[in-house]
Amino acid sequence: MVCVEESDGRWIAHVPDLPGCFVTRENREQAIQAIPGEVEAYFAWCEGHGMRVSGLSGPMVVAEVIRTWESEDGYEVNAFFASDRPPLIKDELPQFKLLLAATRADLLHGVDGLDQDDLTREFPGERWPIAGILMHVARAEWWYLDRIALAFPNSKLPGEPFECLAKVREYTLANLPALAKRTGIATLSGETWSARKVLRRTLWHERDHTEHIRKLRARLL
Repeated sequence: MVCVEESDGRWIAHVPDLPGCFVTRENREQAIQAIPGEVEAYFAWCEGHGMRVSGLSGPMVVAEVIRTWESEDGYEVNAFFASDRPPLIKDELPQFKLLLAATRADLLHGVDGLDQDDLTREFPGERWPIAGILMHVARAEWWYLDRIALAFPNSKLPGEPFECLAKVREYTLANLPALAKRTGIATLSGETWSARKVLRRTLWHERDHTEHIRKLRARLL
């Protein structure tokens, strides 16, 4: 099963049965057509991080296609798929813990060896330097948790990117059992959230920006 969303001018195709497996393209058909290759790459990625993932059964069917839309207060509302609705199962939590560890390892590897000048260098056409992207990843993860009333106070977020990343991720991991107990959904600013969507977007967001950082790092040379 494939779920596709249009977000910020891009099309993102997700495979709900493989958390963190997605592909981004400029148009919908390109994203859908790229999924089989991305699934193979996802299996290789999992294996590279010491994870075993079972194969998918049956054909890849597009189950949902959702466009983002702007709420009355100007907020961009992102997709809530039917696959986001089921509550997390306790037996799934160890796998999510491994996936979160893998995405974080990739992110930190992407900035390994960069000095402060590299981290704070401004790039033409980019909203943030690499340090800003790291802070954005940390704050977004916190914000996802806040959507379902599970975040600590915003005032407790560290101002240093690596400290913020570490604190938010430590908190996320410690609260995985609490996520599994969140069986309902919440709607804020017109967007619907669930515990499963929080993890889907956390994994997607970190992997997406890890690739973003990889491209910026190449521009440092």
